[in-house]
Amino acid sequence: MNILRLRPRQKDEYNNLNNKIPAPEETDNTSGNQPEAQLAASQMSFVLDSLEDDLQVAAKTINAAAEKVQDRLVSQMDKLETIRSDSQSLADQSAVANENASGLATSIQDLTTSSSEIGQQVGVSNQLAQEARDVAAQVNQGVLELKNAIDDIANVVSLISDIAKQTNLLALNATIEAARAGEAGRGFSVVASEVKALSVETQSATEQIVANIDRLNQSAELSLGSVNQIIDVIGRIRPSFAAVEDAVQTQVETTNRIGDQAQQTADFVQEVLRTAQTITESAAAAEEGGMLARETGAEMSTASKALQSRFTMMIRQTEIGDRRQHDRLPIKISGSVTAGGTSAQIETHDISEGGTLFRPEGGSNLKQGMNARLDLTGIGQVEVRIVAVSEHGCHGCFVNKDAGFQAALERKIASIHESHAVEVERVQTGASRISNAMEDLIAQRQLTMDDLFDTNYQHIAGTNPPQVSTRALAHLEKILPTIQEEILGKCKGMAFCASVDRNGYLPVHNLIYSKPQKPDDVAWNTANCRNKRIFDDRAGLSAARNTRPFLIQSYARDMGGGNIVWMKEIDAPIIVQGRHWGGFRTAYKL
Repeated sequence: MNILRLRPRQKDEYNNLNNKIPAPEETDNTSGNQPEAQLAASQMSFVLDSLEDDLQVAAKTINAAAEKVQDRLVSQMDKLETIRSDSQSLADQSAVANENASGLATSIQDLTTSSSEIGQQVGVSNQLAQEARDVAAQVNQGVLELKNAIDDIANVVSLISDIAKQTNLLALNATIEAARAGEAGRGFSVVASEVKALSVETQSATEQIVANIDRLNQSAELSLGSVNQIIDVIGRIRPSFAAVEDAVQTQVETTNRIGDQAQQTADFVQEVLRTAQTITESAAAAEEGGMLARETGAEMSTASKALQSRFTMMIRQTEIGDRRQHDRLPIKISGSVTAGGTSAQIETHDISEGGTLFRPEGGSNLKQGMNARLDLTGIGQVEVRIVAVSEHGCHGCFVNKDAGFQAALERKIASIHESHAVEVERVQTGASRISNAMEDLIAQRQLTMDDLFDTNYQHIAGTNPPQVSTRALAHLEKILPTIQEEILGKCKGMAFCASVDRNGYLPVHNLIYSKPQKPDDVAWNTANCRNKRIFDDRAGLSAARNTRPFLIQSYARDMGGGNIVWMKEIDAPIIVQGRHWGGFRTAYKL
């Protein structure tokens, strides 16, 4: 940011800040004690120099400490990220192990149940085998009894067969005797023949019965052998069943123990899982805390830099504190810079009799402390020393200016001063009108001085970037648009004009920049919703706290979404009933 003052400066801002030389201030020549006044002014200037130096040293120390904190926080964040990642991996693996352990416990429980059922079935089978053996024994006993009965029948049949044989012999003898008797024995012969035939049939029947009895006897013996084999097999099976039953019982007991151990393992894995989740949550909380600490460190660094900027700006806003020798005037001048055998095209953002701020195209290898050759269109060539490199460009101090360059530079600066005359008059007139409008509100008792100077900024919910309100906002929204829109409308080259209080609070902007905010569109809001916001950057505070008749400055304006526009501002203070309220800002694209 570049500032134009009203009086000569004692020292060029581009010179080494660590080698400031106190210089006498302008004094009233009518004073009767001029040497003492000059001495006092010189001493005050020296005190302010020392104060500014101390502030810069303190700010650098704070910044260095903040950077160390940032570095340590980054390292801790990396470690926390590793811990969080490892704990998350442990939690995932524990979850898988827990699932496997639970599945194993369930499977073992199922196996235990199945083993118990098998044991029960083996017991039942053993019991059935015993019952089968008992039945087989009963069958064996019945077969034995049947065989005995068959033997008895065979004996009876054998007896009948013997009787039939004897009867047949008797009948044969009777037939023979009847034949001997002749006619007298014919009747007896017939009877004997019938008895013989009956005995033959009886003999044949007994033979069939004997054959059947033999077959029954063979079947009985075969059945008896089979039953005995069944009994033997069952007898051999029973020990196997007993062994299986014992083995199953042992398996059930072992499975129960494994099931208990599996359940204990599952419980342990569950505990590990809970612990891993706790570690993950703690790591996440620590990481979040680290992020907050990191953000706090960044905010501390930013705040220290802002504090340094504010103190420096506050000192330089005073007559005795502003010790610059030359004004920095915003202007774009094309040219080139040569250093270390390489050249680059450049464009200036400001210029003074002591130096310039320029930006090389396509970047540059220029570093602080380097010397370079600068060629400015319409002015000429000059050697520069790079005193600083910032995001805005290279700050160069002119070295060994020749007469031709000096004359061309003075003509350029004079033309810049002349070109701002109308703009200065415009901003001063606008500031006066705004002051009068505020005083009218107070005179009419529509607004009090306390309300006008209210700095208790109230956040407006749901706004991003944040917007705030004060007790005077509603009244300012009635008087400022008319004045500001009229001034903006009469100047085609003006980008905006707005009033800010001493803290950079801009209650009422131009209508084009006062649109309602859109939810979740920060970039659009930044560019189009610039009212009710606090612009406490260096340019905003310089305009807000300037108490001189006017201030000219240039700066990079952030329009959101990475869109940066270089602006030139002419500002004037707003004084209400002798009290400095803030400033009136008029801006033009550079």
